[in-house]
Amino acid sequence: MSNARVLVVDDEADIRSLIKDILSDEGYSVTVAGDAASARKEVADRKFDLVLLDIWMPDTDGITLLREWSEGGDLKCPVVI
Repeated sequence: MSNARVLVVDDEADIRSLIKDILSDEGYSVTVAGDAASARKEVADRKFDLVLLDIWMPDTDGITLLREWSEGGDLKCPVVI
């Protein structure tokens, strides 16, 4: 079993739920965020080993969010878009 922490960022609840269920079954600790604002809060509050990031979200797109994290030095883990 893995203790790795994964953040799943996607505006579609079904996708978030499916990915969370699959990764949780494999032993990962999964946190979900439905928008960029929630993702920002999660990254500020805890450390993740991996972020799965949606590109197209209504409030802020994934590329912009990744750029914010990169420029701010806020994220110290791989990101899969």
